[in-house]
Amino acid sequence: MLKRLSICAVFVLGFVLLLTAGAVKGQTGNSGSIEGVVTDPSGGVVAGATVEISYAVSGFHREATTGSDGSFKFTNVPFNSYHLAVTAGGFENYTHDVDVRSAVPTTLQISLKIGTAVQTVNVEAKDLVENESTFHTDIDRGLFDRLPLESASSSVSSLVTLAAPGAVADSNGLVHAIGDHAESSFSVDGQPVTDQTSKVFSTPAPRPPNLATRRAWSSR
Repeated sequence: MLKRLSICAVFVLGFVLLLTAGAVKGQTGNSGSIEGVVTDPSGGVVAGATVEISYAVSGFHREATTGSDGSFKFTNVPFNSYHLAVTAGGFENYTHDVDVRSAVPTTLQISLKIGTAVQTVNVEAKDLVENESTFHTDIDRGLFDRLPLESASSSVSSLVTLAAPGAVADSNGLVHAIGDHAESSFSVDGQPVTDQTSKVFSTPAPRPPNLATRRAWSSR
């Protein structure tokens, strides 16, 4: 009877060991682990560093933080090639490719480099050169009083020729601004006067004493 009990006990023990071995094999047969220590250039451990491993094809991603001793560990990592990245304040980012091909732990010694201070300065300014296709000259009331007008009948023409660059009067008193006549325009107190203003051919326009401002412009 004792012999039978012994045989049964041995059989049960063997069966349990077989199941345990199968379970362990199932857990480690196609996965491994990655572990290591993160240090600074002097060899001191770096606590609180973020360690990430990723496999882009399958979308696998894990993240860990180094402990007070600078260590980290990833367990049950499927066999594959992984991209490992380490980041820590005050240090340069560290990247490394790691292959996990067996149940034997992959051990890494990672030394981070001191980061360089980077200061970003954003400078915003308007264009120095205007991109408009026209230019203009404003003539205010103060300029009316200072300009030596030729006569009362040609006061408006005199204002344009004396104050607006590129505006000249011909022998007939006609005002010619830069460009063709069809490309030039005058505005008196905000009212466009697109005809030439002269002693012999003009669109009626008020004389300087009744004007507040006058503007002449032309296409380039």
